[in-house]
Amino acid sequence: MDAEPVHVTSILGDLADAHFAGRVVDRVSVASADAAKRRLRLASAGGVDLAVDLPRGSYLRDGAVLHDDGARVVAVERRAEEAVVVRLAPDLAPGELLRQAVALGHAFGNQHVPVEVEGDELRVPVTTSAAIVGETLERLHLHGATWEVRAVPLGRERPLSAPAHHH
Repeated sequence: MDAEPVHVTSILGDLADAHFAGRVVDRVSVASADAAKRRLRLASAGGVDLAVDLPRGSYLRDGAVLHDDGARVVAVERRAEEAVVVRLAPDLAPGELLRQAVALGHAFGNQHVPVEVEGDELRVPVTTSAAIVGETLERLHLHGATWEVRAVPLGRERPLSAPAHHH
């Protein structure tokens, strides 16, 4: 009754690759925390059952093509996740801008929470609560900075990583 899953043992390419032009695209939503996992069971929006078994070091980046039947491709779409999106004041002196960016990275790195830079935004996944993240930001005294909690796709091109440190 149930069809066998499609076995995915490699990433076939990227949606932007010329040989996928004109194909119907069926999206499979993957959270940033799952994107570096070797083995996953996923279902696309169109109902394709995928049994993913990738080589070590593989990363399910946004747009990665996992299956191609000649008419339709199944491609990864990064799931939007709750994050605090911070914008530092662009008119700050370079030294103050650097101080604020380092303070933010240090504060969240000590909590083992990654900070992602996307354009002019610093994105911090909410791993506790938005209130706790807000308290952390308030203690940093980021003059001129703005922040909001919203759902954004994280880790679109590469895994999120927190700065390494030893206790």
